[in-house]
Amino acid sequence: MITMSEKLPNFTSYINSPKNNGEKNGSLQEVKPKLLNGELVVGAAHNVIMLTPLSERDQGRMGSLFVTNYKLSFVPLEHSPYDESCQRNYLLGPHDVPLTGVGAIWMTDGGPVRRRRVGLNGDMPEKVKGLQVICKNMKVLTFSFVNSSKGNGRKIAMALVHHAFPKRHHLLFAFEYKEPYYRTLPLDLNMFDRPADWRRELERCDCPHWRITPINATLDAFMLTASPTLIVPNSSLDCNLIDYARHFKNGRIPIWVWGREEGAALLRSGELLPTDLALKTECVLFEQVRRIHPKLTPPRVIYLCGNSFTNSPSPNTLPPLGILQASYKKLAELCTPTTLGGFWIQDSQYYSILDSSRWLRYVANCLAFADEAADHLSRNVTVVLQEGDGVDYCAVVSSLTQLLVDPYFRTISGFQSLIQKEWVALGHPFCDRFGLPRPGSSAEASKDATKTGSAPQSAPVFLLFLDCVWQLTNQFPAHFQFTETYLTTLWDCAHNHVFDTFLFNCPRDRDLPMIKFQCPETYLSSSEETEGAISHASNTRTLVANRRDSYSLRIKNFIQRPVWDWSEQFSEQDKALFYNPLFSINKTPNTPKQRISQTSLSMKTPELSRLEPCTSIAGMELWSQCYERWLLPLDAMHSGVIQYHIHNYAVLKEIQQLNEKLSQLSIMANRQSNGTETSDSNRTVVSRFYPFSAGRRDALTGTLDSMQVSLIDASQLLDSQSLLNAPD
Repeated sequence: MITMSEKLPNFTSYINSPKNNGEKNGSLQEVKPKLLNGELVVGAAHNVIMLTPLSERDQGRMGSLFVTNYKLSFVPLEHSPYDESCQRNYLLGPHDVPLTGVGAIWMTDGGPVRRRRVGLNGDMPEKVKGLQVICKNMKVLTFSFVNSSKGNGRKIAMALVHHAFPKRHHLLFAFEYKEPYYRTLPLDLNMFDRPADWRRELERCDCPHWRITPINATLDAFMLTASPTLIVPNSSLDCNLIDYARHFKNGRIPIWVWGREEGAALLRSGELLPTDLALKTECVLFEQVRRIHPKLTPPRVIYLCGNSFTNSPSPNTLPPLGILQASYKKLAELCTPTTLGGFWIQDSQYYSILDSSRWLRYVANCLAFADEAADHLSRNVTVVLQEGDGVDYCAVVSSLTQLLVDPYFRTISGFQSLIQKEWVALGHPFCDRFGLPRPGSSAEASKDATKTGSAPQSAPVFLLFLDCVWQLTNQFPAHFQFTETYLTTLWDCAHNHVFDTFLFNCPRDRDLPMIKFQCPETYLSSSEETEGAISHASNTRTLVANRRDSYSLRIKNFIQRPVWDWSEQFSEQDKALFYNPLFSINKTPNTPKQRISQTSLSMKTPELSRLEPCTSIAGMELWSQCYERWLLPLDAMHSGVIQYHIHNYAVLKEIQQLNEKLSQLSIMANRQSNGTETSDSNRTVVSRFYPFSAGRRDALTGTLDSMQVSLIDASQLLDSQSLLNAPD
């Protein structure tokens, strides 16, 4: 008779994990994560199972789970070719998540069904059977510790809670990453971190009636969350600007961000404060803007959140940030089911849940405001965008407007320059919106919040902008050089705290660790525009000396790494998917002079060529690649926009081959090249969400071949696409 004790050694876990070839003599083979320079392991657990998402059976992969000061990393015991079939990253493995990309942590009973949210200050039980991590990009990772040593689950949970939600800004890994950085950014990328960059943009738009003022780089600065360089009307004196700023929220007076040589300009502004002279001050500023217009046309004010001064509501205004955050949470719940049963229940109510979130309605409203602003600019009318602090929806609508009216910003370098100008230089609070601690010590951050009266508010404003841009690329597939893969990758990289682009609230926070103000002459423009520059420089040195506290000393070795240097993360093969193969068909000029039609001989101002998008909510679609890419039941083969890109790349390659034949003018050469032509029958089969999720990955046999992506013309990338050359 066989006893129970004799059965136990042969007991198999109910979790169907793959065979472990690393077990030798009863010991588990150790695996290690790939660590960066300055990265340290703070928690580890072996014999952990990563469950397959949305699987009816508890299938998973056995491996080790690590928490470092940079990422949560799962290293499987067995290498799988499927891990290399998707987008690869030099900094992150296929199962790694940056700590700043962690949105929520749940404790489970070892499976995906029963769970309880882990509080940041709550007590942690002695035994943690499983963890579920909801990432900010809507990826869901579920781990089981039932086969791991006792206490490993609690150790991982505590390390993850402590390091994924730091209390101080300088505890982020960007301040510990010591790898040397050698900037290799494109020459046509404008970073907008020097007065020369703003002058370059002013000259590109050919707007002679505006000037650059360095007042914001001195002790008299009135717009503390904006760039040291501002562009204002020629007739505005710096001393008057200081007085005007007292009547605008956070000192956000109307400032120039774009214009056309006929006189129309695009301005951004904060809301008026309820002071006695607020309306009078606004009229004075608008009069100055009107007078520099060649036709003395008064500006048009667009209130993005309603006119708070007159309390006039509008049904199409954009919501407060709290409501936007609640809308995003409903959208995230729809796109992050944890069980297959929950997925099918939500799928049966998909459109009602999506409509109740109102997310697409807010996307449509942003596009409607941008279309309205672009329409006024095309008719040579100056537009002033006004909203709250002038750092959230102003950035969204202003950026979208420039995408509609300026073809330069539809290129990859132009789009990156646009984000540098509207979001980085003009002070969008990325730390607050992404839920990161504010720069500086806790006491200093609290003091600043009390002084400005603005408590940190998390809200996906930048994601809202990227969603709007995707809607434009979907409506105008040949007008943008970048693809939705580029936009999705950019959203993922926004939560990668190795790069400084999205790591600060404003340029002053960014410049403090670099002690950039030690050379104040770099912030001053030409001598005729910088009268009194010596006194400004002296004031700047005093300002920096007063702000050099323990925080600046701790991070004085901080290395700035802009996210736009894509070679730091991706290979040439992965970067190839950033380029739109149709863009070469619709090449457009880059400068305002070339954009404007010169055929009219009348005295009328030529209208600006612009895109006219559909702004109805009925025309909005859900950005599936970004929100649903981790849902395996939806990752079908032969579907998705990626299939059009594969077809378009193939057609362009055939055109290139035909052009080569014509140039050779040889019948023999034609016969020799007939075997190399591309046909529909040998094109690679990919899944809907490639390259982020491979779905039935056994159908994928290769990725992009090695190539050169140094040139931005997509037609020059044809031979590099292994999607066309890989066998079935």
